[in-house]
Amino acid sequence: MNISMTGFRGLILVLIWWLTAGQVQADGAAGTVGADLEQFNRKGDFSVLKPHVVDPHTFYGLASFYNTVAFYRVSADRLEVLEPPQRIDLAEGEWFAAVGRFRVMVLSTPGTILDIGDQTFSVSSDAPLQLNARVVRKNDLTDVAPELGQLRYCHLWWPIAQLARAVEWSLLHVRALTGFDWGMTIVMFTLLLKILLVPLAYITVRLQRQVSQYQSQLAPMLIEIKQKYDGEEAHKRIMAAHKELGISTFFVLKPMLAMFVQIPIWIAVFNALGEMPQLENVSFLWIDSLAYPDTMAVLPIVLPLLGDSVSLLPLLMTAVTIVSGLLIQDRLAPRDELKRQKRNAYLMALTFFVLFYPFPAAMVFYWTLSNALQIVQQQVIKV
Repeated sequence: MNISMTGFRGLILVLIWWLTAGQVQADGAAGTVGADLEQFNRKGDFSVLKPHVVDPHTFYGLASFYNTVAFYRVSADRLEVLEPPQRIDLAEGEWFAAVGRFRVMVLSTPGTILDIGDQTFSVSSDAPLQLNARVVRKNDLTDVAPELGQLRYCHLWWPIAQLARAVEWSLLHVRALTGFDWGMTIVMFTLLLKILLVPLAYITVRLQRQVSQYQSQLAPMLIEIKQKYDGEEAHKRIMAAHKELGISTFFVLKPMLAMFVQIPIWIAVFNALGEMPQLENVSFLWIDSLAYPDTMAVLPIVLPLLGDSVSLLPLLMTAVTIVSGLLIQDRLAPRDELKRQKRNAYLMALTFFVLFYPFPAAMVFYWTLSNALQIVQQQVIKV
């Protein structure tokens, strides 16, 4: 499949939509959580528990939201985002949740008064209370209470959240059925998803070929019009040229239609791989943990957007994208259009290198595999 400008914009849209959809995530260490819970239940000081909720790894750039914590009030029929500054009084049947990337602190003591601040909160009940707080992994939330399951992917639009749940379910079942480790499970999942999306890829390629054919027919007509006319007259003749071919001036956006179907899937996959606790401390090949960047060395300085680590996966991802651009072939496209498609591929490689560099290895690994399979696909699917 050729990488057109509409395709490039679509891929950028994935990240923008996903990164602005919400700000929930974090992790935590478990070594002293028991003692810290006991202290919190006596004093209500969240700073004691924060290290067990907020991810211990410092993320940079667009991935920095993984270090944030968000607050919710949950009941059987309600999920409320708690924006600071705000004071709440927990009622019977309600839960307060401080949501991190991998872990969540939940509290369900009726009558507890909490003051929500920026990335923190405090218990300010008038009478001393025996709090009943606990820290749980996100995949264990429903074991504590069924209604807490609402917190999974709750920062996403509901349909996308359900897709993310489906992606996580698929990954778990692929692993259970194959017996693979998590690295090979991601490989198998990526392959299966690519096969599932082959019909959409075929439609996209066919639409791109149609666009290229129309562009070839339009190119000499537009050159002649621009040489002979300008202003309103040139505009009228350009519109007439499109009408003569039976197309609108927006015909170049056709390949984008099939891509829009894939965008929610990409968002769901990225979110699932980004906050599945099962990937924590899981090594694969040279990667120490799929939940974090595959750091090969640490820099003495922090680079804007990139952070302070040297990682191999983003370099491999970029190389694969560049190869994909080099292999772009479209016999129907004008020479200038083909050059533009290749230029877009190289621009996309650079853009995604910067955007993805600080993200967890599982996400970059998936995107690298997906791009590698894309190279095979674009050589096989020729319309």
